[in-house]
Amino acid sequence: MKKKPKSRWILTLLRFGLCAAAIIYLVYNVPWYDHARLGGPDGPRCRVLEKHPDKLIIERDGRPEPIAINEVHHIDLAGQRVPDIELGIPSVVLQANKLWALLAILIFLPPILLQSYRLTVMVGIQGLALSWWNAIKLTFAGNFFNFALPGMTGGDLVKAYYITRYTHQKTEVVTTIFLDRAVGLFGMVLLAAGAIILTWDPDKFGQLLVPLLILLGGLVVGAVVIFSTRVRHALRLPELAERLPLGDQILRIGRATVAMRQHKLRVLTALALTLILQSIVMVSAAVMAWALGMQGSLAYFFIYVAIGFLIGAVPITPPQAFGVMEYFYVLFFTQGGLNTPSQAVALALAVRLIQLVWAVPGILVPLSGAHLPSAAELERLEAEAAAQMQAAAGQDQLAEQSSAGDTATLAPADSAAGSK
Repeated sequence: MKKKPKSRWILTLLRFGLCAAAIIYLVYNVPWYDHARLGGPDGPRCRVLEKHPDKLIIERDGRPEPIAINEVHHIDLAGQRVPDIELGIPSVVLQANKLWALLAILIFLPPILLQSYRLTVMVGIQGLALSWWNAIKLTFAGNFFNFALPGMTGGDLVKAYYITRYTHQKTEVVTTIFLDRAVGLFGMVLLAAGAIILTWDPDKFGQLLVPLLILLGGLVVGAVVIFSTRVRHALRLPELAERLPLGDQILRIGRATVAMRQHKLRVLTALALTLILQSIVMVSAAVMAWALGMQGSLAYFFIYVAIGFLIGAVPITPPQAFGVMEYFYVLFFTQGGLNTPSQAVALALAVRLIQLVWAVPGILVPLSGAHLPSAAELERLEAEAAAQMQAAAGQDQLAEQSSAGDTATLAPADSAAGSK
């Protein structure tokens, strides 16, 4: 059995170390139970065991103790004086508006359909005519395996494997699947940066704009290096690829990537679909936040939820960014006391729950065999392969004829030279 490289071990330790550190922070800084503040604003906080209209049962010195509701410090909330009780995560979830939460879940379906259509647009760059229905099935399957497999790209790998069953250009199509994810990442950065610029509240979001613009600039520079023939040849990238192991495969990946230059309309369509579907995802998250009783405008959730997704896309984060996303949500959404840590953690969990609800149907795709091409599609693939082989044979025959013609042309000259 092959040993893991040291870099893989370091990356694994770093990911789970971040997860452990984030969880420790959450355990000690996020209230898991309801707490009431007694007396004044600086009074002691006690755990609430039971709540009644006129009294509370609190835990003091390890023992339950009843207190009148007027002994609890009161605060102004929406023009009313209410007891200063900080809700724990279970209470936040139980008191959530169920209809709004259901609406947030339903809003998430159109992005999956748009994501599937974007997949047909992207693989079309390599000449694969994937139907929208097949793309929907493969997208659901990929989303399921994003949860079922470790890492951020597990679902992409499974989806890429399934799509290779529909074409003989396997390297090119697999490359396009990961380019599809790159387009999604670019769109998320663009969306977050655009929302900050349009909202423009330097006190809240100014410090986030610089790293987002740096990331956006890095993606643009990377795109220029990949798509510019002059830059690639100036950097001698083709020559370097030829010297590397599997150089032919690397060159094929490069050609598959550069093929996007000849399909600018498809790339722009994919980017437009990305911005639309990700905007709907942000609306879904905002509706879920409002269901949990959180405060904030739509733009507020656009920015912070988008950044949360970007953090989750960093390779060193744990699977589904568990713990890390909760940590950043607490930092983002509790600024200025607008929301509580319990609400922020509940939102992070709810955002994952929404994705999981629409990922679970994906398990039916491999179980039912729906990911496999139909008999008609297999016949079409075989016909395409036969046509490609005939075209290749025709090119070889033309090359042989050309070579024979060159030889015939040279023969008289050689004979004449010999006679002389």
